[in-house]
Amino acid sequence: MTEIIRNRTIRPSSRQRQSISYKIDTTKIGAEDILIVNITHENNSFNRTYKFKGSDVAHRNSIHFIVIDPDTSINISWSGAQPIESIINT
Repeated sequence: MTEIIRNRTIRPSSRQRQSISYKIDTTKIGAEDILIVNITHENNSFNRTYKFKGSDVAHRNSIHFIVIDPDTSINISWSGAQPIESIINT
């Protein structure tokens, strides 16, 4: 079992308004792996880690998340798979 890490930064200052989905490539993740996705925000202290079972994403090319209310309270909505754990980092 290998932990595979992907990092994403929410960047509303440079992201086009119609581009609401952030992609996570999952093509190299095996069924026994753990995918760890770290998400931060360019303007505030938002810092979350999401863990996924490899078996939930191994059969996909990618998973995606969208940011809801990026200027106020940040919520992450996943598509393609749901995390098994969400960690608030300080």
